[in-house]
Amino acid sequence: MRERGGLGAVFVAVAATASATVENVTSGPEIDYQAAVIRADDGTRLVVFERLSPDTLSGDLWLTRSSDGGTNWSEPVPIVATAANERHPALIQLGPASYALFYLKGSGSSFRIARATSADGIAFAEQGTLDLGWPTAGEINPHVIRHADGTLTMSYQRLSGGAYVAQSDDGGATWDTQRTQIAGGAALPRIAYRESDGLYLASYQVNPGNAQLRLYVKTTTDVRDWSAVPQDFAVTGNNHDSLPVVMPDGAFALFWIRAADNSFDVVARRSPDAVGWGPTIAVTDTPDEDDIEPHPLVGASAESVELYWTRDSPAGGNAHDIVRLAAVPIGPGDAIFTDGFDGS
Repeated sequence: MRERGGLGAVFVAVAATASATVENVTSGPEIDYQAAVIRADDGTRLVVFERLSPDTLSGDLWLTRSSDGGTNWSEPVPIVATAANERHPALIQLGPASYALFYLKGSGSSFRIARATSADGIAFAEQGTLDLGWPTAGEINPHVIRHADGTLTMSYQRLSGGAYVAQSDDGGATWDTQRTQIAGGAALPRIAYRESDGLYLASYQVNPGNAQLRLYVKTTTDVRDWSAVPQDFAVTGNNHDSLPVVMPDGAFALFWIRAADNSFDVVARRSPDAVGWGPTIAVTDTPDEDDIEPHPLVGASAESVELYWTRDSPAGGNAHDIVRLAAVPIGPGDAIFTDGFDGS
């Protein structure tokens, strides 16, 4: 599903996660892909993921839950499954008995972003597609975050090119239609927001024309103004699937994947200000497996996150599962490696 390319990394130290046990959230021959993960108010972990047809790669959305901190998981069940293609879930909790799920929906190249809701985090009811101000279809890849005041911010992509952002003040039922652009020619945008100073961080990928994708980041304190010059983040090699989060101490952490020889690995970097980024932290080093689409789940610790991602084992086997690590060190004192390819 992605083009690979060797990076020739030189390891200075082994990451602290190297000997940790990777746990399966899903397993079996199905293609389980692209997890969205939340920790509900009662501590339950909810994972919504795509289950893809092996023939068409058309998807439905499935759900699994864990009430014991991720040790055991319920049997996955479909929650949005129609004849249309439903992919790229973004799951949030709005309140004690209120959940919202956003995802792309459509067929061929005609997609809109849709919304489903739930009162219990188990059964979801589709509520239709969103009006984001575009006269023609083409919105995909939503990523949604919730602010302390209840505002929702969504980054998304247009198939015709470009990363955009919209906001909602009614739980995602309606959104502004200003079509605010984060960056032109960008794909797979994801966004984070630091409440302490109102700073937004957006990350996205760009294909320079050779399928060796580059990652960039932008910051702003005005969600309507993304005119700042983008920062090079990971611009050498083949880099995909970025997702930024804010840690409890206010630092930003950004997870992504990069190609190494014949597979992809998950890596991360940390920054106190979204300007100066620390060295790359190795999360996985699996030459025979593809580790893709990381989704960090931030908790109380400023030093680590729960991490969920998609693993294809062996690489290219097209039998993806959702897996997790219970604690991935991301603190400033963690063991790291450097390879000379960071964009800083």
